[in-house]
Amino acid sequence: MRQLLALLLFAALSAPAVAQHQPAAPHSATPTLAAECEQLIKDTDTLATGAFCYRDNPEVSAYFNELSLILLFDHPKAELCRHQLRHSPAKNYRLNADSNKLCIDSRAERARLRRQIEALVDEKMPEYAAEEAPRRGLTAAELLRRTRAEEAARRARVDVYIRQTEGQ
Repeated sequence: MRQLLALLLFAALSAPAVAQHQPAAPHSATPTLAAECEQLIKDTDTLATGAFCYRDNPEVSAYFNELSLILLFDHPKAELCRHQLRHSPAKNYRLNADSNKLCIDSRAERARLRRQIEALVDEKMPEYAAEEAPRRGLTAAELLRRTRAEEAARRARVDVYIRQTEGQ
């Protein structure tokens, strides 16, 4: 499954990052780009917080780490943000935060971001299956079916753990 997500991550990274990469001078960052980059950092941090909040379950913790990486690398301006961040002061959104409060306060946003990234992964699955199936000796339809089934089962396990942990 990790290989699948790594391949999905690679596929998600390739097209947008290459197609939309336009090098810019570090000093040319616009306020809009700065705001987008700051939001990207906050969103990836929120998902990474999920890995911390669910650290008692290695599968769920790894899942949230993977979601944060997918978001970070699939963002259309990820490369520009990397350049921007090299020249901006680092902000720590968790500095001096109560970890339990942080986990509780970020629940809704974490869930929203999770669904957003899962939708992106679902959208990329057919493309992944078409590219990967010949290497595995399967039809694209069969690989897509298996991939969707594995991902649905994984998401169900994550959902069960979150509901149990959060008492829902």
